[in-house]
Amino acid sequence: MKRILSFILISAVVANLSSCRKKDLAGISSYEQLGVGAYVTLVKTTNLIIDYANLNTTSVSITVKEYGKPVDKIKIYVTPGAANANKATWKLVKEVPYTTPNADVVLNVKATEIAAALGIAPTALVTGQTYTLYNSLVTKDGGVWDLSNTLGEYSGNPNYNMALTWSSVVVCPYIPAAIGGVGNTVKFKVLQDDWADYSPGDLVDVTIGANGVTFPAMWLTSPARPVFVAVAAATGAATVADQNYGDYPSYGIYNIFNKSVGTNNWLFSCVGTITLTLNHHVGTSNYGTYLFRLVKV
Repeated sequence: MKRILSFILISAVVANLSSCRKKDLAGISSYEQLGVGAYVTLVKTTNLIIDYANLNTTSVSITVKEYGKPVDKIKIYVTPGAANANKATWKLVKEVPYTTPNADVVLNVKATEIAAALGIAPTALVTGQTYTLYNSLVTKDGGVWDLSNTLGEYSGNPNYNMALTWSSVVVCPYIPAAIGGVGNTVKFKVLQDDWADYSPGDLVDVTIGANGVTFPAMWLTSPARPVFVAVAAATGAATVADQNYGDYPSYGIYNIFNKSVGTNNWLFSCVGTITLTLNHHVGTSNYGTYLFRLVKV
């Protein structure tokens, strides 16, 4: 709500435009121009989801194939968050031998192996967190090829189908009984409200459903209209369809809507947390996108 005032007072929009000329891309056509190296191509993605409810058995897996110089082994590293080319931050998970030349190789990494590489207990893996895995190739002549020494114009070019990195995300299935049971209304405590209706520690009612949850009054509007959050049973991924949640008469704002945007939208019943990234708007007036995080009391 306080963000509405900010929107009214500050309406400037700053846009940064960047462009490139064809000559800037001259020579970026084939990796052979840099000399013979090595990478692996992605053959198949089997699973990229770490199930927090089954940390001792869950794993992520892809299938890759060598390209370029013959590969002796693949060293797999990990970091929390997005990929980066600073190898000093990578933590070694395991080595996978490349025993049959030019064959498909399955890379399978357990959640327990990721945790061990990071020096944490498996239960310390963070739900909703992305963990990036890096494939570092050791060729039979002793060379090492990975994201740290491969130009971004190549590693990120879909024409090459490189699998130098792959991302996993920690999730858990939606189990209504774990957070109160279908039909029951329970209290969630606000951890973060960038929209600024609430302060950390405020309590909000949430009604548990079979396919998601309903906020009888998600925001401090007058009147307040219920907002339904759909939750994917297998992963806890949450979706808020565009919904009218009420009025802010003191601001002259009526029939304001919110909807989930982006990928950071989750309800993890295994740890009792809700994370929503919500855009607030009325007609063509866009009041911005803000994070809303809660935990079950």
